[in-house]
Amino acid sequence: MELNHSNLVVNQSTSSYSPPLFPSFLFSLVINSCVSTLLGIMGMTANVINMAVFIKQGLNSSINISFFTIAMSDMLRIVCIQWANICFNPYIDNAGAPIYFTDLYGITGALTSGFGCRVTLWVIVYITAERCLCILFPLTIKNIITPTRSKIIIVMINAMNSLTVIPEYSTMYLTWKYNKDRNMTFLGVAFNSNRAQTQGLSALMHVILVVIGLCCVIVLTSILVIHLRRQTKWRMKNSAESKQRSSVSSRDRKSEVLVVTVATSMVISYIPLTCTSLVTVFMPEFYMGGKYYSIFRDTWAMIYLFGIVNSTSTIIIYYTMNLKYKNTFKELFCSKIN
Repeated sequence: MELNHSNLVVNQSTSSYSPPLFPSFLFSLVINSCVSTLLGIMGMTANVINMAVFIKQGLNSSINISFFTIAMSDMLRIVCIQWANICFNPYIDNAGAPIYFTDLYGITGALTSGFGCRVTLWVIVYITAERCLCILFPLTIKNIITPTRSKIIIVMINAMNSLTVIPEYSTMYLTWKYNKDRNMTFLGVAFNSNRAQTQGLSALMHVILVVIGLCCVIVLTSILVIHLRRQTKWRMKNSAESKQRSSVSSRDRKSEVLVVTVATSMVISYIPLTCTSLVTVFMPEFYMGGKYYSIFRDTWAMIYLFGIVNSTSTIIIYYTMNLKYKNTFKELFCSKIN
């Protein structure tokens, strides 16, 4: 969204007041204010439970560290989406606050939401890569992937994704701007004089990381699925011998199935996000303040909805597919209720 940074007077922008068209108004009211908000509350509750369960189990295994990080990044993303639901509420202007809420969300929530999205994606890349290494080095994997190394990798993933928002934050800031149409001063976003050099750089890096990450997850998940199928066929042919190693192989198999399910759920929910991000890169008008802003806004509302559903569904996946998670969940919550 391009603002006049020389005199800070707004004539036309997405932040200036204009009555919304009825279809867009209704869409925003139903999707953002009702459905997304309700699912967001459920998602925050689910991820708080996930974090509590993994802390109870102990963050002393690679898989627990990774799943705990996913719960944290999903929580961050859902909080940002809830903030977006407030800022894009069609009735928010009736509050009379001297704030351009779309501007405020752009600087306080949009980039943070993208950060959480990428962290979740790359942690799942790490998890699927780890399971593939288990296939290649089944006897030495515990020496290769240790809890300490997992924590270092998680920190590196967070650092890598944090760097992508620096170009955007280095050129934008909150300031008071005068709106001639409404004869009022509003708190909104303005840009530094070097905006032209960095504009779109964060969006481009976001797209690159999302596309590469998604492709990695698809490839690695496909390898795991192929391995699971081969393992099933081998068991059917050697059922007698397989019983002798059932305890170890069954545990590994269940871990693989859990990882494949989580990864598949994420891939499905991230495909619309990836496609929309690519459109934004190749069509600059498909952005905040652009010619197709209304379509851009409503498209991202649906993408946010997909993201919340995916973030909320993890608790169901863990509970139904992981016996250890189920037992810890019951120990934490069901025993207290009883």
